Amino acid sequence: PVQTCWPGEPAPLITWPMVVTKGPGDAAEDNFNLGIYRMQVIGRNKTIMRWLKHRGGAQHHARWGKQNPEPLPAAAVIGADPGTIVAAVTPVPDTLSEYQFAGLIRGQRVELVDCKTVPLKVPAQAEIVLEGHVSLSDYADEGPYGDHTGYYNAVEQFPIFTVSAITMRRQPIYLSTFTGRPPDEPSILGEALNEVFVPLLRQQFPEITDFWLPPEGCSYRIGVVAIRKAYPGHAKRIMMGIWSFLRQFMYTKWVIVVDDDIDIRDWKDVMWAISTRMDPVRDVTLI
Repeated sequence: PVQTCWPGEPAPLITWPMVVTKGPGDAAEDNFNLGIYRMQVIGRNKTIMRWLKHRGGAQHHARWGKQNPEPLPAAAVIGADPGTIVAAVTPVPDTLSEYQFAGLIRGQRVELVDCKTVPLKVPAQAEIVLEGHVSLSDYADEGPYGDHTGYYNAVEQFPIFTVSAITMRRQPIYLSTFTGRPPDEPSILGEALNEVFVPLLRQQFPEITDFWLPPEGCSYRIGVVAIRKAYPGHAKRIMMGIWSFLRQFMYTKWVIVVDDDIDIRDWKDVMWAISTRMDPVRDVTLI
């Protein structure tokens, strides 16, 4: 039941596949990676794997291509337990597998089973699994599709995923969603993910008291931070630290830093702080 979400889209879209890949080596960054990468259906057993270059699956694909002539094994899991799905959409450090992070969230390891046609492991409780390979040389135009910004994406080329096997539970549930201008289902999930970021950032920057990615900012394009300021320039240090902490934060256009007496989850409080405490000449930094 693969749906077409918005008018003018070129083909049905698998919107919620949890794609499993593994890099070519034994380094920590080549361990199992889970990511949600939408897949445009272009044939009976072919889709387009839309992963941006900074995402873990694309990083595996690039490293694999430097060491192997054959395509990258991959598996698209449609439907899994909530903890594993949350781990897949959370930008965890490259040296931590999302399976490991899912275990931390769930309080127990994710039970895994071997795929039938590719050397990968997938959750034992998965609803549907598409096994196959991502080409190193065959690319196709993907899009345009309605995106979480409320606009259509531009057409770009991404590699083709060829399905070699499909496994599923009896009477499986097909997990799907649609994306558009917030508020919508993905933006609500983004609010839940925000709570995962807070302890990660505090571990690196203990002076942070709270961190908020408001849904109105498409869940990552605006970040608001409250800190215990200790010295001049402290706020700018935090801004630079957040932008460089995870690759995904490269899309964060604005980082707003306020004192810890401001409720950053209340826009009225944030706007009051900006209008009464901020000097545009002194306090605005353009990168």
